[in-house]
Amino acid sequence: MPIKLLRRTTYFRLLDAARERDKLREEREAYEDSIRALQCQVDELRDALADAERSRADTEAGIPGLVERRVEERILEMSVSRRRFEQLAEDRAQLVELYIEKLTSLACRFALESVETQHNRGLLVLLVDARNMDPGHFSDFHEGQAEYLDHDEFRGIDRQPHIFSPNAYNVFEYMGGKELRLSDEGDVLGYEERDGALIVDLCGIIVRTRQMVEGVRSYKVYSKVERLMDGSARHSAAIYGSSLDEVLVAIAVSEETNHVTVFRDGRFVQAYDPHGDRIISRADYFGESSSEQPSRVLPMTPPRRHVANDLDVDLDAAES
Repeated sequence: MPIKLLRRTTYFRLLDAARERDKLREEREAYEDSIRALQCQVDELRDALADAERSRADTEAGIPGLVERRVEERILEMSVSRRRFEQLAEDRAQLVELYIEKLTSLACRFALESVETQHNRGLLVLLVDARNMDPGHFSDFHEGQAEYLDHDEFRGIDRQPHIFSPNAYNVFEYMGGKELRLSDEGDVLGYEERDGALIVDLCGIIVRTRQMVEGVRSYKVYSKVERLMDGSARHSAAIYGSSLDEVLVAIAVSEETNHVTVFRDGRFVQAYDPHGDRIISRADYFGESSSEQPSRVLPMTPPRRHVANDLDVDLDAAES
């Protein structure tokens, strides 16, 4: 193939053109970077303007408008119809109430058996939405207590302590029990108590034991909850814990009186006295007449009845 030689002037002209082309390419890339940076600034300003507009709209609409907008955003995220979303919300509310009733029933059984066996046993149970759980709100009670749920007997889906499984009451009894501490010579040194709360998630499973509710001894107790008329540190932890966003209910069983007390949203709901088999209303508890009705009535437990393996057993009938 013949080779065509360029003149010197032509060569340098082409070389200058190539350099100019590279320079223009670099300038174009620099302009494109500037455009992208400006576009990011425009997007940020647009988002800030949208946030400001939403804040203004929220201020004008008030809390109901804000809630409604959050609901609409959630519906869009879930890609479901409004009707389906309302059905899911209703199903969740019914499930929560079912869990609360079951946990209250288990706590009443625990209290009744404590009375029957003349044992002073305390307990604290929290129903928690683990998705919203703030790690700073809870901690292990102390290093001396091992996590009971680490035992092999709770391994596997069929053996997890679901509140509708007999394993759940086994956890109640373990956490409420006491063990003698003996010296090498066999002398009684005292009792080993299992302190802390049981945490139940919205799957209905007891997921943690011996949990301390943080902040109970701080000023937050007095700013977020109503003041108790009586009760122990366990009750203070219960009523404060019930005020936390992730806690749906707190149930305390008194070691001193065996009373079962339910708290929701930082407020006393009702209590059950297993000695007299009676419900203690808000009016009874606060010693005043009140037309205010509790948000949830505790299930009535017949005298001297308890549930064994989810079957009702009438002790009076059995004795006769």
